[in-house]
Amino acid sequence: MSAWRIFIETIRTAVLSRESFMVFAIASLFYLVFYGMPYDNQIIVKIPTAIVDMDQSRASHELVEKLQSAPSINTVLQTADFEQAKKAFSQSKADVIVVIAENYARDIQRGDQTVVTVFSNGALPVKGRAVSASVLTIVTEENITQAATRLVGQGLNPILVKQLAMTPAPFTSQDLFNNVAGYGYYTVPMVAIVIVQAVMLFGVGIALGGWLSSAQPPAFFSEAMQKTRTFFPVFLGFWVISLFWAFFIESMGLHLLTMPTLVNPLSTIAAVLAFTFSLTSLAIFLTLWMNTNRYAAGLVLASAPSVFLSGLVFPMENFAAWALPFAWIIPTTPGCQAIVLASQEGAGLSEIASLLSVSLAQGIIYSALAYLLLIKRVAERHAKASCC
Repeated sequence: MSAWRIFIETIRTAVLSRESFMVFAIASLFYLVFYGMPYDNQIIVKIPTAIVDMDQSRASHELVEKLQSAPSINTVLQTADFEQAKKAFSQSKADVIVVIAENYARDIQRGDQTVVTVFSNGALPVKGRAVSASVLTIVTEENITQAATRLVGQGLNPILVKQLAMTPAPFTSQDLFNNVAGYGYYTVPMVAIVIVQAVMLFGVGIALGGWLSSAQPPAFFSEAMQKTRTFFPVFLGFWVISLFWAFFIESMGLHLLTMPTLVNPLSTIAAVLAFTFSLTSLAIFLTLWMNTNRYAAGLVLASAPSVFLSGLVFPMENFAAWALPFAWIIPTTPGCQAIVLASQEGAGLSEIASLLSVSLAQGIIYSALAYLLLIKRVAERHAKASCC
């Protein structure tokens, strides 16, 4: 059987067989739509918030009313007891706690620094940031208003005071890879790459693992396992499936979800090629190592850690030292960073060269390990054929 025939049969059998059809033909599209659609409304609103007014003054009551009117805040608890708010937070009834400190009214009237603290869940950073932005804006306006009142009372020209009060605060907040401050733009492109990884690890495990453990594998696969070099079309077939879904998501998929994509096509192509090479190599290595499809579902467990270890949700500089090796052996760590930088941010090849190098190094290492296991599996088949 020719190499071309083995290549075509690998794709056809993997995609169309009942064991792996749902994985290779539907899963990536389903998860992209399922995950992307809820983020169609990009702005975070109505975040469950507990407001703790420890001052209980007229000024603090006015501040509470203004906080409650903010679109990002949905007040689920208003109290003077911080412990009560902590209980609501621990029970997930409130995602954010806003605490107005004692002596708020006294401090704002004197022109001293006022204290309003925001507590949020580290697992939900965008929610905490949205409430913090609202609190900062409202408290800043209150301080400016009180300061202007004091200055006018001290005899300063009201017109000049008004001009000073209307000067915006020198504050900006910019999220990495999130130029329009949209929640979906920040999460969906990153998670889309993790979806490809999860689907391919599971799919290759199901398909290839099934062929390896079957007493009567497909004819093309028996031919492919005659020699190590005849297995290459099988590897290429799975790589093409991975490439198809990665490029589909980074082109039509994200475009239909109105997400920014393919800002730098050349860099995106290079990043996707490097990422899918590493991913396919890892998937085949793990499957040859398992030598069955019995444990393929366990490979999906790497999905959630991959999101957090990518360095896009939480800065890698703050990782514990022991976590870094785990982060850099996962294809999505350099893959997510390179693809997001190229496809969503428009980075050039020189800017993602180091990330491409990591993906290629991963692919070479995993391919070498897969090759060593392939030699063993081919020898086992020849030994079994000789015995029988």
